[in-house]
Amino acid sequence: MFFDIIQKFILPSVFIFFIIFLGLILILSRKKSTIGRVFIVIGLVFYYLFSITPITDMILTPLERGYKQLDIEEHKSINNIVIFLGGRESDVLRASEVLRISHLMDHTPRVIISGVNLRNTKSEKAPAVKDFFSNRGIPAENIVIESSSQNTLENARNVARILEDEPFFLVTSAHHMKRSIKEFERIGLSPTPAPANFKIRGEYNIFSFFPSARNLRNSNLGFHEYFGILFINLYDN
Repeated sequence: MFFDIIQKFILPSVFIFFIIFLGLILILSRKKSTIGRVFIVIGLVFYYLFSITPITDMILTPLERGYKQLDIEEHKSINNIVIFLGGRESDVLRASEVLRISHLMDHTPRVIISGVNLRNTKSEKAPAVKDFFSNRGIPAENIVIESSSQNTLENARNVARILEDEPFFLVTSAHHMKRSIKEFERIGLSPTPAPANFKIRGEYNIFSFFPSARNLRNSNLGFHEYFGILFINLYDN
């Protein structure tokens, strides 16, 4: 719980809000209005920086670097594909990557969908992804829903119980792959990464320097991942 709270406050969209809010409070108090204006300027500068494409690319590059589209020809013997659920957009992209892998394989793989939140019993995310696969040719009996994980560590542990020592492809967003791999390595497994949903743009124009909500969200995702990796490293030590 303590680390969850800290994690929320280190997200750019959160700490920028508090910097600007504190600045407004100081201005309204009149006694420290100059300091308040400084806080607001700092908050606006941070908002601009974390909302433009070159900066978000800089944040995400160390996370996505080293991962590329999978060469299925090198891994024909793998029979299992694990997909970590994310947001609505990323679920579709990850599911598409699973389909790409399955269509290139000589056999029908077993697909394990992990990431259902028991706190939201009405969530239809996993069944919707299962239907997505079924409607595109993967037999329903080959699709397993792992329905108890609420974070990446639980994803890894619960998937490991299903797979035991069988090799598998891991499908998740590229920015989340590094932390996911680390969680599996902590329990002695070495998945074959199959990243999807790459977010780095790499090419810029004048509009790349305009603030956007998407870029701010990507900055949040990057900070979230770095905090998770830091937590893993601290835990291991």
